Amino acid sequence: MASELEVFILVAESGGFAGAARRLRLTPSAISRRVALLEDRLGVQLLSRTTRKVELTAAGEAYFQRIKPLLSAIAVAADDLGQFSPIPVGQLVISAPAALLERKLVGFVAEYLQANPQMRIELIPSELGSNVDYDFTVQSLASSDKNKASIKLAPNPWTVCAAPSYIERHGNPDHPRDLQSHNCLIIGTHPHWQFIVDDKELNVVPPARFISFGSAVYRAAIDGFGIARLAAFLVNDDLKSGRLVKLLGQYSDTRERDLYLIADADKIALAKYVGFAEFIKTKFAGGF
Repeated sequence: MASELEVFILVAESGGFAGAARRLRLTPSAISRRVALLEDRLGVQLLSRTTRKVELTAAGEAYFQRIKPLLSAIAVAADDLGQFSPIPVGQLVISAPAALLERKLVGFVAEYLQANPQMRIELIPSELGSNVDYDFTVQSLASSDKNKASIKLAPNPWTVCAAPSYIERHGNPDHPRDLQSHNCLIIGTHPHWQFIVDDKELNVVPPARFISFGSAVYRAAIDGFGIARLAAFLVNDDLKSGRLVKLLGQYSDTRERDLYLIADADKIALAKYVGFAEFIKTKFAGGF
């Protein structure tokens, strides 16, 4: 069970009791009681509670800044001890787009956990925007942070596509500018669609009839609601089966786009990190 200090850190990082409760699989009221016990023991109020939000007090902020690195150091020490174990031991917290979690990572992680019974893994959709310190992040770009290690997993090109039922009703766009007269389905974090026209990059912001997460945009495209630009891990099988049809292929941005596994550079050599990274690299080796 998480200590009172760990609960307090999670509340501060999550911005409230609900986020910490999800992480620890407890109720928000249980989280609130744990923090109240810590405040009683310290004799100082760490959190300001209103009906709208929970914020750190000045004392809480000072305590958070002192305690956070100490708990991180304890976690690193535990990771170091894991190298003396013949099997991977410990916990990993991993962030990835919800659609990738659903389509690929949940199955891969289940297989990994069956082979490594002493490991515990928490998967968090990146769309939640949490400021939790993740052990691994899966994303479409390599990290520019010199303190991060970026491991290439697989090519992940993006494709403009639509369901045959949509094309039957509305026809094909012949040029990127034709998107202005179509129903376009937009992933909120990727509003710009890139094309190559006359050997030059063209960035288009299509009119958005529907904006959501990748998995929701994918579902809307499959249902024939409009045209979407989606990643390979979501649509490759559907393009092969004919459930979706590639559009504007002659204008596709053919520059290499890959999926990466990101971790702290000073942790990537630890046993549990190495084991998981190698496993995931193997699972993605065949691409999508």
